Amino acid sequence: MRITAIQPQSRRTGRYNLYLDGSFAFALGTTQVVDLGLAVGQELSESELAQLQSQVEERELFERALRFLAPRPRSRSEVRRRLLAPRPKHLPANPEMVERVLDRLEGLELQDDRQFADFWVENRERFSPRSARALSFELRQHGVTREVIDQASTSDRDEERALAAGRQRLRSLSLTHSSSYEDFRTRLGQFLLRRGFSYSIARRVVQQLWEERGQESDAPDMPLDD
Repeated sequence: MRITAIQPQSRRTGRYNLYLDGSFAFALGTTQVVDLGLAVGQELSESELAQLQSQVEERELFERALRFLAPRPRSRSEVRRRLLAPRPKHLPANPEMVERVLDRLEGLELQDDRQFADFWVENRERFSPRSARALSFELRQHGVTREVIDQASTSDRDEERALAAGRQRLRSLSLTHSSSYEDFRTRLGQFLLRRGFSYSIARRVVQQLWEERGQESDAPDMPLDD
């Protein structure tokens, strides 16, 4: 078979249609045309065509993965799910090829589960603090291993995280300085428990934040509702 045309697509910049013996074969990107050395008039055997199609497919998967990784770090499991997800008018991705792409990304240090876990924990601590237990659950949902999770987050900073979460929450709670300690404790305490913090940490943090508001209370130590 002979390459008879390599035509740019009118609606997609950087995409080309490859024609073999006058008929459309498949689409590919600019880098694929250049890197694979394709040219009009080039003869391709059946085995060369099959190899070319495999190379084009794998390169397309790699470029899709790069686009997915561009906004922020992702876990290997996230990238795998993305590449294997069904797409309209596309054949399902080859699972073995997807794994090769994932290995290549890791080898180039473009994807790393530890980097993803560190990013996730740092982002949570900055914008939405929660306990190590809650962080562990979220990271497991993203396919991160226990070993990596334990390296990225430990419970020894949970009280610090709880204080940060409590201070953030107080900005949005409609509490006044005349609000009772019971109301303060219930609303803030339940919030901290939902973020995965233990009862003992939630109790200490609620008391500290109450005192930071310049108020004292002789209210009895009542348990927080579930």
